[in-house]
Amino acid sequence: MSPAKKKAKRSARTATRKVGRSAARTAPTAKPRLRVIRPKPPKPPKPVIAPAAPTSFPQRGEASAKQLVIFELIRARATLLGAIHGLSPGAANEPMSEGGWSVRETVLHLVTRDQARLRESEPTLHGQPATWRGVPDPEMDRINAELVAPLRHADWDEALRLLHRVREQLMEEVESVPESPAEVWSPEHPFGWMLHALSTHDRHHAGAIKRWRAERGA
Repeated sequence: MSPAKKKAKRSARTATRKVGRSAARTAPTAKPRLRVIRPKPPKPPKPVIAPAAPTSFPQRGEASAKQLVIFELIRARATLLGAIHGLSPGAANEPMSEGGWSVRETVLHLVTRDQARLRESEPTLHGQPATWRGVPDPEMDRINAELVAPLRHADWDEALRLLHRVREQLMEEVESVPESPAEVWSPEHPFGWMLHALSTHDRHHAGAIKRWRAERGA
């Protein structure tokens, strides 16, 4: 190949390379692709665990047998006091049924039942059954009337004072009894039976008074 042809060929290759580089510089750049960013779905909320509902009287959980008996005595007496609260002396002297006792006489009856437990606290602690246990209702009605008779002179205010004073004496007596042996405080023991029955007795008369007051509007 002649020198002239070699030079022409080199010039052609150089021109091609320049064109290629120029084209590379001027070629439009590719547009970036847009990426759609989707929000992450929210995490489901953690379940809310409600706290255990408190019991009405949580203090009973670790109470001794003695404490439970005293607790029930206080609760039942509070129910009774609520039943007679605000009753006027005139209404308290009205019979609650034909031939039945008035609220004042019922309160005096409750006083005598506390007095009976004060008298029989020591014997029942030693295992002797209460003297009225197992007595049929007609005979018990007679005994109750005899016990109330010496107190019938008490007016409404005095009846209330007796109700509070004798119960305070009884509670002092009950508090003085040791917690052990625990069986002494059970309903199967004569002493425990006597006190369990007293709570039931207060609630029974509280219910009767409430019903009478509701019917009379007192």
